[in-house]
Amino acid sequence: MTTPLRSLSRRQFLRGASGFMLALPALSSLLPSQTRAEPAHVRKPRLWWLTTNHGGAVESAFFPSVSGPTETRALFADHTITAGALRATAAADVPGHAALSPILRAPAALLSERRVAQLNVLRGIDIAFGIGHHTGGHLGNYAYNEAVGGIALELHAEPRPTIDQLLAWSPSFYGELAGVRERALVLGSRAISFGYEKPSTGTGGIQNIRGTDSSLELFHRLFTPDDALAAGRVPVVDRVLESYKRLRNGDRRLSHGDRQRLDDHMDRVSELQRKLNVAFPSACGAAPPSDDSALHARPIAEDGARYAELHNEVVATAFTCGLSRIAVLGLSDAQRFADFAGDWHSDVAHYWLEPDKQQLLARAYQQIFERVFLDMAARLDVEEEGGFSYLDNTLLVWSHESGMSTHDPVSLPIVTAGSAGGAVRTGLSIDYRRAGHLDSRFQPLSDAEPTYAGLLHNQFLAAVLQAMGMPAVELERWGHKGYGVPRVERGGVSLPFAAHYGDTGSRYFQIASDPLPFFQG
Repeated sequence: MTTPLRSLSRRQFLRGASGFMLALPALSSLLPSQTRAEPAHVRKPRLWWLTTNHGGAVESAFFPSVSGPTETRALFADHTITAGALRATAAADVPGHAALSPILRAPAALLSERRVAQLNVLRGIDIAFGIGHHTGGHLGNYAYNEAVGGIALELHAEPRPTIDQLLAWSPSFYGELAGVRERALVLGSRAISFGYEKPSTGTGGIQNIRGTDSSLELFHRLFTPDDALAAGRVPVVDRVLESYKRLRNGDRRLSHGDRQRLDDHMDRVSELQRKLNVAFPSACGAAPPSDDSALHARPIAEDGARYAELHNEVVATAFTCGLSRIAVLGLSDAQRFADFAGDWHSDVAHYWLEPDKQQLLARAYQQIFERVFLDMAARLDVEEEGGFSYLDNTLLVWSHESGMSTHDPVSLPIVTAGSAGGAVRTGLSIDYRRAGHLDSRFQPLSDAEPTYAGLLHNQFLAAVLQAMGMPAVELERWGHKGYGVPRVERGGVSLPFAAHYGDTGSRYFQIASDPLPFFQG
């Protein structure tokens, strides 16, 4: 009989998790031949990232219309980019709401002047090839996609760790781990986070870092002390690690391959040992939640919002207590935020241009903006120290799988909040598109709004990494600028990339590690 989630103790959880982790991997060469919490540090940036599937919202519904003075910058002689201050206005059709755009709308108390000044909306960020269905591309693992041909298929052989995991194991981000219970929190069952088999050295294959749908499980991992430590006993993991070390260093029968497998396994066990020996933050006063996100799986807006809010509650507390500085949340289809019970992918996302389907998409994204993204911003907008809030010292990101044309990664909508400890400017609507140029134009259907290609998603990811304190030399470990595999789609699809981006040695790829204009100053 399955143990009810509400009654799952930390001891039971650790028995299950640690038992799985501590199990010795099969080592063929040995077979018989016959057969404590640190307080939050001021101006140390944190990262929270929200991902949603598909895209499909027309640009006029998603992106703000900038009125008043704008900043312009000639990126190249034939490519000028612009930025203007975000301004919310009263929503004419929804009393009491303030709006940046029809989708970026919320109650005025939630989308206040203060909050608007903490946001950015980025337009004109592209993945320069037809990546198709994907969840890995948000954070830089372009190889994790469901495409059946072309560059997307080729990239299955070139996986990368996602930037959350790259940061989690980077000495430039976590220079000191005292008090850090979890390097990175992965929330939801979507495959959005990927890391090395041996993360401490950045070696081995790339594997999915599985998330949890249970905010209660996450709470216990973070805030409930281990029974063995509380009783002053040596945790089992300590003894097992010592046993592993004796095996690895003392048995000459171990083949080179099995020795490497054991090293990789010991690396993960060592991280478990480190986490179990972190003292717990009794001063935080974190009370166990009375509800669990895993109990809110119905395809209705209230359950979608409650699921995310419960995760946000635990993450915000972990951030303010210094137990972690990274969290990523992958939402499944946005349909639950639109109270739609059918097949969202086939019946809505692929018919994004039909008015009734566009209305459903807009409704879902508006609710995600209000109930998930702004909810997290509000939870962190409390003073940390020196007049700065936790939100000031964090970067929140909301990214979409595609732009307005479902599965086409042109002009991906990106919303951010917070300044990452002062590394990021805020309060801006930024347009990176090379607007007006025919070789950059994208109009997927004759009756669709046209848009234009702009700057590389690789450059945006590099900008986030650098805002977190990672130097370019560290993120360029594969010998190219920016983050993510550099590729350009050439022919065969109705995308503007070949004409706009040229090839991987072109000007856009050469600046992919440069500061992202306006966003980084």
